Amino acid sequence: MAEQRKIMLVDDDPEILSLLSLKLEKKGIYEVISTSKGAEAANLATMESPDIILLDIEMPDMQGDEVASSLLESEATKHIPILFLSSMITKSDVAMSGGIIGGRQMASKSGSVKELILRIESILDKPSPG
Repeated sequence: MAEQRKIMLVDDDPEILSLLSLKLEKKGIYEVISTSKGAEAANLATMESPDIILLDIEMPDMQGDEVASSLLESEATKHIPILFLSSMITKSDVAMSGGIIGGRQMASKSGSVKELILRIESILDKPSPG
């Protein structure tokens, strides 16, 4: 059996956290850690060293871009790929843009879990630069 990959979910909606955690863990190849607070994300990422971070853009305590900046500034977390999740973009927006919107890897919350897993795997399977 392949080694489990660790996914960190950051979203202020407990239903999204619960649903995505359940669906991803059900695949049997992911370990999911999560937080509903953007302000906790950097510390959690430092402690857990996830393979990828799925990050909501709109959160009440700290916006996703602020969380991403904090992660990128830290030596411990700057290498971790981030996939932004948003309900403000549609599946067709993602499809038409190749998944890059505003220079960021993006996924729509309205997309299927299967589509999300394909995006996660494509990001994780890319060779890291230099």
